[in-house]
Amino acid sequence: MLRRGKGFLAFDTPTEFNDLLIYEIFPRAFSNRGFKGIIDELDRLKAIGINAIWLMPIHPVGKVKRKGKLGSPYAIRDYYEIDERLGSKDDFRDVVKRAHELKMKVIMDMVLNHTSPDSTLAIEHPEWFIRDENGNPIPENPEWSDVVDIDYSKREVWDYLINMMIYWVKEFDIDGFRCDVAGLIPIEFWLEARKRVNEIKRVIWISETHDPYMYQAFDITYDYDGYYKLKDFLEGRTDIRGYVSYIRMQDEIYPLNYIKMRFLENHDQDRIANIVRDENTLENLAIFLFTLKGVPLIHNGQEYGIREKVDIFNEYLIPWDEKDERIHELYEKLAHLRGNSKTLKRGKMVFLHNSREDVLISFMRYLPDCGSYILVILPFSKVDEVEVEFSGVLESGRYHGIDILRDEIENFRIDEKGVARFPLDGSALLVSFFTHH
Repeated sequence: MLRRGKGFLAFDTPTEFNDLLIYEIFPRAFSNRGFKGIIDELDRLKAIGINAIWLMPIHPVGKVKRKGKLGSPYAIRDYYEIDERLGSKDDFRDVVKRAHELKMKVIMDMVLNHTSPDSTLAIEHPEWFIRDENGNPIPENPEWSDVVDIDYSKREVWDYLINMMIYWVKEFDIDGFRCDVAGLIPIEFWLEARKRVNEIKRVIWISETHDPYMYQAFDITYDYDGYYKLKDFLEGRTDIRGYVSYIRMQDEIYPLNYIKMRFLENHDQDRIANIVRDENTLENLAIFLFTLKGVPLIHNGQEYGIREKVDIFNEYLIPWDEKDERIHELYEKLAHLRGNSKTLKRGKMVFLHNSREDVLISFMRYLPDCGSYILVILPFSKVDEVEVEFSGVLESGRYHGIDILRDEIENFRIDEKGVARFPLDGSALLVSFFTHH
């Protein structure tokens, strides 16, 4: 069993990293104006409540063994250069500068497991790549035919890549790195990279894996494990109980104070508005994303309910004309609720048993020191009334709260058995209240 606590946690992770609300941008598809198109949208993103943008790789793409017309941005040709389709280094500097003026962090995508076969690295240092028995450089994953894998047994590779990360921090004032398939790279490399880069500037380290041991070197890991359980429910393979029990179990397998990046979609997954066609469910999932313990990720276009999956290999622009303004309003409302609530950003989380656990989630976020609580009830089916169990969590008695979704008074009573009844109209309930018990 993993030890809980700092032995397995990047234990100097600042508490304020819990406050992040990250927006993923695929620069090539976001607009046809590259970095300038991103700058134009930063004010809108700030108004929603976004405080960090993660840019998918901005480097030139390889030409050899390219997949599709434009190639995957994850098949990088030169770590020190910028894809000219997006603009110049000065244009990129302007993105960072404007984001910083708006108090937004800029997170770069770091793809350090592989490069394109024609990368400057593969040409200048062919000995730094993994080869098959015939001496040909290869990817370990045969599906990734457009890349070749870097050999981490070579110490010089470590220095080259760490110095490259330091370059982007020093020259462009980057605030963090989202590290692609980080679990395929030795943890010792990440520990050294973290140490050396953080000496220059304390950046945010996000790992695209969900392995508990990655918290030694990373501040935040992906919630892929939770996402797949949620998808099982959404696609009818299980009821909601399987997902809830898994999220509960995360507290057992991850270190104390772990931060998960929660998401409903990203560039590798199908659009949530395509998987889920029921408006009520889509709404409840958005509420869940913003109230669950962890850091929410919004994938460009998700905030408008766009259904078409991004194409990372060919000419592709996000169809912004297909946007649903109501979904955008909901995301903005939820982002502001979370942004203004220390309880939602940093509070503890406890799931509460209820009378409809096959279709309904009930949990509480709370800060025990200041007696601040937010009760979340999410029905994924038509439920008129639900009984929620508070025994062992709250004492029996009357509680005076506010339904923060509708800005209405919501009082409730916990009986001597520890149960409270809540009438529902089929939609979610978020009740904020304080205790002085």
